Amino acid sequence: MRKIYITILITLFSLFFFMNINAASYMADKTEIVVDLDVSGAESLCQTDDGYVWIGQYSGLTRYDSREFITYKGFDEGDNHYEILNVRALKQKNNKLFVLTYKNLFTYENGVFSYVDIGSDRIINEIKSETNADVNFQLYDLELDSDSDLLYISTTIGLFIYNIETKAISFKNETRGLRVNDVAVDQKRDKYFYHLDNGIYDNNDNLIYEDDAILDIYCYGDILLVGRATGCLRIDLNTDNVSDLQYDFIDDQINRFLYSDRFKTLYVGCENARGNKNAVYAINVDDNTYSSLNNISNNTQLVDIMVDYEGNLWVSSHNVSSSGVSIITKNALTNLLIDDPIWLEYEKDEEINKQVSAVERVGDILYICTYSGVIEYDLNLKKIIPEDGTKNSINAKIEELGISSDIRDVEVFNNKIYFADFSSGLIEYDPATSNIKLYGADFVNDDTKVTITEKEGSSLTSRLSLLNIRCLRAFDGFLAIGYQNGGIIKFDGETYKVFHEGKNVVFINKTNDGKVMFDQTKGLYIVNDDFTAIYEYPTEKNVDGNRLKFLVDDNRVYYTLNSRLFYNETNDTSLNTEIVIPYIKGSIVELNKIETKNEDGSTIYKYVIASQSQIYITDSLSSDNIDSTGKLINYELYDSTNGLKPIAANTSGFYNKSDYKYYFQTTDGIFVYDFSASHENTISTKIAINSIEIDGSKLYGSDINVDKNASRIVFNLSIFGFKPNKGHQIYYKLDGVDNDYVLVDDSSLTISYTNISGGEYHFHVYVVDENLQKSNEVTITLNKEKHFHETIWFYVVIVIAGLLLVGLLNYIFISNRIKKAKKRELELKSITIESIEAIARTIDVKDTYTNGHSIRVGHYSRIIAEELGMEGAELENLYYIALLHDIGKIGIPDAILNKPGRLTDEEFAIMKSHTTKGAKILKDISTIPNIVEGAKYHHEKYGGGGYPEGLKGEEIPYIARIICCADCFDAMATRRVYKDPYPKEKIISEFERCKEIQFDPHMADVVIKLIKEGKLKAE
Repeated sequence: MRKIYITILITLFSLFFFMNINAASYMADKTEIVVDLDVSGAESLCQTDDGYVWIGQYSGLTRYDSREFITYKGFDEGDNHYEILNVRALKQKNNKLFVLTYKNLFTYENGVFSYVDIGSDRIINEIKSETNADVNFQLYDLELDSDSDLLYISTTIGLFIYNIETKAISFKNETRGLRVNDVAVDQKRDKYFYHLDNGIYDNNDNLIYEDDAILDIYCYGDILLVGRATGCLRIDLNTDNVSDLQYDFIDDQINRFLYSDRFKTLYVGCENARGNKNAVYAINVDDNTYSSLNNISNNTQLVDIMVDYEGNLWVSSHNVSSSGVSIITKNALTNLLIDDPIWLEYEKDEEINKQVSAVERVGDILYICTYSGVIEYDLNLKKIIPEDGTKNSINAKIEELGISSDIRDVEVFNNKIYFADFSSGLIEYDPATSNIKLYGADFVNDDTKVTITEKEGSSLTSRLSLLNIRCLRAFDGFLAIGYQNGGIIKFDGETYKVFHEGKNVVFINKTNDGKVMFDQTKGLYIVNDDFTAIYEYPTEKNVDGNRLKFLVDDNRVYYTLNSRLFYNETNDTSLNTEIVIPYIKGSIVELNKIETKNEDGSTIYKYVIASQSQIYITDSLSSDNIDSTGKLINYELYDSTNGLKPIAANTSGFYNKSDYKYYFQTTDGIFVYDFSASHENTISTKIAINSIEIDGSKLYGSDINVDKNASRIVFNLSIFGFKPNKGHQIYYKLDGVDNDYVLVDDSSLTISYTNISGGEYHFHVYVVDENLQKSNEVTITLNKEKHFHETIWFYVVIVIAGLLLVGLLNYIFISNRIKKAKKRELELKSITIESIEAIARTIDVKDTYTNGHSIRVGHYSRIIAEELGMEGAELENLYYIALLHDIGKIGIPDAILNKPGRLTDEEFAIMKSHTTKGAKILKDISTIPNIVEGAKYHHEKYGGGGYPEGLKGEEIPYIARIICCADCFDAMATRRVYKDPYPKEKIISEFERCKEIQFDPHMADVVIKLIKEGKLKAE
């Protein structure tokens, strides 16, 4: 089992490769991480300006947004169906994608594919007529001249040129009937070169280089690169001089070139058909230094390379047995021992434990402690020594002592190195003489001063033989030693001076005045100068958890409780304040403040916080870096997505101030963060609108027309974070609906609106990433057609009608008729009211526990609505709707409706159906607008979780939110068989508590106001 575990770890580490930290190259110093995408063999790669990555495959065209893959295999245009298969090349201009398959050229823009007729049929017919033979027609490659908006289309019958702006097609007659394999654009000279089977020609049809083994041509600056089956040629376009095998370190078949002006790097992709050569070379074009990549999954038949907007390198392979596409992302962490042959050999030895417990640097040697011994690492050679893999002098002499090595900590004291051996005691090593000595049970004698209470039947010697030393810390004149069985020891280099009892010492540090402070799992303690007494330092007692690390920083003491970080002031230890660490997983096992240098040479400080699976690095733990909720704001975060292995608990990282490197001990090696390295500024995350759904129908574009009867609008978002992403926040606003930007978390990528009025709206959305950088802001214009009652003409008609009515009232006859009509209208209205109230009473009679409920809810709803500004017919309609809100209870069995005890889940489900039953009963009533919404949605909750549809916020119709408040007020204010009426104060507190959870917060405030004013009270 152990072998399997170690093999898995090594396999995971094999994903990393060398990357140069400077801008000239991606590959050196193990600072990259490789992600293989789950797509089949890939021919081509492209990223459109909006952020989507497109992958051309044999089986179709795949779009990727860092979360979701969507594959297109065909589309219909008019009466024609086109297949998207064998995608050979992709180009884009201004967010318009050009897709070259082996048969056709397509475009994709705003969610729509279109076929582009390049005029090949005419040329084919001409060639057939000239040769009297069949013509094999295929499209090979696609090249874009972005300056002139020209697409060069290489085919088996010649070169076609497509003007993106005018959509005009031209054909280069000099290539008629010839196979054009590739085109390279020289934008600097406004020229292009094309590659035929026998060599390379310029746009004036001059043969500039003859060769029948060319696979790719590429222009950048003054250079034309020629990829061949056996390496690379370089043609100087100023002199036409050919440099044979310019990059002689590349002797593989070259399939693709790509130059990144951002990194001043030329990337060369190779075939690697034999599987024993490098797949990608990264060449510094200034000095021709290079690095290479050969240990990714997609390292054969590599056919395309791309650098995305974040700076990640993408490679694609059409080898169907591999994953197809790999992303190589930048990483600030270095795994120190990943490729050292001796370290890799450890996986074969079951006796070797690769978990690192401590690190110390002396000169150029790193002493790396594991549970299986001490490793010496030469920082100059970058190798474990001895290089032959034999035991170093420390391990050999530990073996001679006859003890099993289980080292937990290391510290330098009096020019000697001390190791805390968990099973044997304190090991002293002198680097000058290579002498080694064990301080164990036999070192302690009767003259040693102790303040330990001996247990009956045990001696001091027997106790010390089981010291289980866990941690060390050097002080002025002595070494403090902490051990698991319950104590802390003062050692001056010769004898144990004082042995003091405590419990499970896990970490030792210094106070501001140089005293010994140690950490037990249940508290912090300070030792007096002569080690005769300890006293507890106050920490948070109301939170469960183990104290694993602490940090004394000026007048603050920071300490951890499992995954939580607290601090108090040394001058006021009574107030313990928590700093919330975002996204943290596991217990905090590392807490430190280190001194480093700014780019201008000035001294700065950084805080290092590490959980068992993450590393946080931040400039400050003070209030300027903490938000109103106590959460840490600005930080760098590294975790398994950066290749980090789990950090072992009960270990301590090591910071070397001389080279500003921090060493983290993990279960499989050491990870190093270099504070002196210049880290590239991060690029802000991009966001795009994937699609817009209008009542389920998807639309695309930035200007959307919406039918007047449309009710629900949904914006589907795509967020493009191809680097390891630590979280982001989405802000959106619909002008005219939202007063300000609304914040949502990164778990939701859909934003919806319901029943907006007609008119023009502007929807805005952007993202703030984990580095607090704002993304691009996307704006969508919605033009919703207005109903007649929403137009200016409606008000014109109303005014005209009013004027006519005033004129007609001057006639007595008309006046009398109007009076009679109004009288009749009142009678009918009275009949309507009485009928509806009778129905409401019928509903209440059926429900014996809530008699009069519907009438009261109607009354309360009208009071609340009137306070909200509702009036006239709208107010009356609301009253009618509220009276009938529970009409669905007619369809609920009496046994359930009047059950005196608690309903079962099945019975409650039936009871909840009264909302939908009511909606069905009322659906054909057209004289009272929105009557269905009151019955159906009055049990929805503003914060979500209600029924029947789980709507939330303003998705819930306005009248249903009013009725919800009235319904709940009546439930609280009236006597039920299972409760007495709530007092006014309790009702107010319930409305306060349930704001934004159950009630519209504004409406809840109105209800509270009405209760306090006595306008809303139990009937």
